[in-house]
Amino acid sequence: MPVEVQKTFKERLIDFTMYCRERQFMLGPQETRDAFEVAERGYVLDRKLFQYSLKAIYCKRKEHFDRFDELFDRFWSRYYEDVLEKRKKQVQQLKKQKDTATVIFMGTEFKLPKKEVKQQEAKQTVGANENIRLRFTDFSKVNVADKEKLEELAEALFHQMSMRFKRRLENANKGNIDIRNTIRHGISKGGMLLDLSRKRKRKEKRKVVFILDISGSMDTYSYYLLRYVLVLKKYFKTLEFFTFSTHLTHVTPMLRQNNEQEILKQIGSTVPSWSSGTKIGASLTQFLSVYGSKFLSQKHIVVILSDGLETGNVSVLKEAVRTIRRKCKTLIWLNPLKGMEGYQPIQKGMVNVMPHLDAFEAAHNLDSLLKLEKLLMDV
Repeated sequence: MPVEVQKTFKERLIDFTMYCRERQFMLGPQETRDAFEVAERGYVLDRKLFQYSLKAIYCKRKEHFDRFDELFDRFWSRYYEDVLEKRKKQVQQLKKQKDTATVIFMGTEFKLPKKEVKQQEAKQTVGANENIRLRFTDFSKVNVADKEKLEELAEALFHQMSMRFKRRLENANKGNIDIRNTIRHGISKGGMLLDLSRKRKRKEKRKVVFILDISGSMDTYSYYLLRYVLVLKKYFKTLEFFTFSTHLTHVTPMLRQNNEQEILKQIGSTVPSWSSGTKIGASLTQFLSVYGSKFLSQKHIVVILSDGLETGNVSVLKEAVRTIRRKCKTLIWLNPLKGMEGYQPIQKGMVNVMPHLDAFEAAHNLDSLLKLEKLLMDV
């Protein structure tokens, strides 16, 4: 009867990467390293957090997102059942020990004082639960004590997202080997096939325009939406950024600096009417008349980030949105209010614009912003 060799956690994680690759997931050494980093941070102790983290790293297409949960459960369910059983035994064993305890993580054994083990386990569990809680906390309900933690988590998650966008861009530049062109180029070099020619399915990257509502009712959301846009600007071929409250401001020239804090500082000191009233229709009409001919075409994706609480003429708003939709490739509206339980777009502003939108999504917490990656990944 064959003896089953106990695998370390790293080996299991590599097996899972190969398991996904066999099912057409585009994974390489970088994704494996990212997965190791997630595990080393202790996320593996919380099954859901570990699953969400790997999903963010491994999934690059919509079909990957759709299949990942099933693959994760199929591969890891037995492991987590074994871990829970082992943990019960460890707890019972720790009760019998007086001074020291053994902790095994990532295939390495450490001997720690019993008190330190308890403190370490408690710290890891609390940290993982805190990250999950903050990820799903509405931006408008973040208290002062959590604000710094939320900003750190946002920075980490947005950075991971930017890396995934970068990898997708690199993968898009790869293609199948073109044998005919490889041989043709090789003849000119004495028959040596030094360079491989590749067939590329040319796909021009879309251009995106973000129009962010910075009125008083959006105040608690605007800061995080602005941070989100700053991450995306590194990926898109061209990204134009506007803010509005009672009138429109073209913010793109301020984004050319590399220092994010300097960008935020400059925007805060330069953009007028922050946290004031809302004239959505008038601002979008201003965008059309001043910038429409330059930044609207069938190559452009327009993303409006607003709660839709119009204080101006609703007919003006309706006509502006209808015109933008006609002139661009795709029109997306992100509304923080959609994240509230029981929300319905019954405000006059939203009722008038809904028929002209290609997508209407929430943008109220970190999780909702990260989900937008699926919407933008093929842009």
